[in-house]
Amino acid sequence: MKSLKNHISLIIPLFAILFAVEFYLIIDRLIADYEVRLSSDYSIVVVSKKPLTLEELKVVDPGIQSMKEIDSTLIINRLKENSISVNYEELKEYLPHFYRVYLETLPSSQQLEELREKLSKVDGIERVETFRKTHRKIYHFLLFVKNISKLFLFIIFVTSVMLVFKQIEVWNLEHQERMYIMALFGAPLWMRNAILVKLSIIDTTVSTILVYITYSYLISSGSIVKLLGIEDLSIDPAQIAGDMLWLFGIGLFISMVNIIIVSSRQYRIATV
Repeated sequence: MKSLKNHISLIIPLFAILFAVEFYLIIDRLIADYEVRLSSDYSIVVVSKKPLTLEELKVVDPGIQSMKEIDSTLIINRLKENSISVNYEELKEYLPHFYRVYLETLPSSQQLEELREKLSKVDGIERVETFRKTHRKIYHFLLFVKNISKLFLFIIFVTSVMLVFKQIEVWNLEHQERMYIMALFGAPLWMRNAILVKLSIIDTTVSTILVYITYSYLISSGSIVKLLGIEDLSIDPAQIAGDMLWLFGIGLFISMVNIIIVSSRQYRIATV
């Protein structure tokens, strides 16, 4: 029972760390996917006195992906709906060219302003509408979500690492006599700590499996999608499975670093 309690005492903080890391990875991927979708939907409207080509705009900024001319008949039809009396055929000849310009990625507010200034200097372009207010709200919201997920990961990471350290200290005290005898016979540090390494590998493996089972259930049941409110975005279970090797490595690295620190401290105390 005591052995089981000791294992649980390490499994829980390791599970918390790995769960938080995987949560951050999921959020980061979802935000990246959302940004790609936003960039494909988001566009800048350019008004020009003369026809423009995509090549001309790409010279100004390589981040411009595509452009589409807005049919002037749409504007004329709107005037007709409002019962404005004009010669629509003549008006069509005098109307400037309207274009929707699409970007490869969603730019920051600063990048958007720089792009607007560059386009405004192009010969023939009379106006550039970037819809800055709407863009700024969306972009700042994405930054907020990213920063919150980082803060969540940092708090869980620091707290859990402290718990891992304390548990390895407990293990070290339990096996102190055995390790002391091995030291007297000249056993190297890695051999004395073999039992701690073995326990860490077992508990890290269990923690990784538990994280995988938990996220597999949350994804298959749709709970995580409902929690985050991202019905239009998908989470690939294959990516979760692919993350497990990285999570195991992170958990094992944290355990090994704590074992080295605890063992070094005990060795210095013993030699004083």
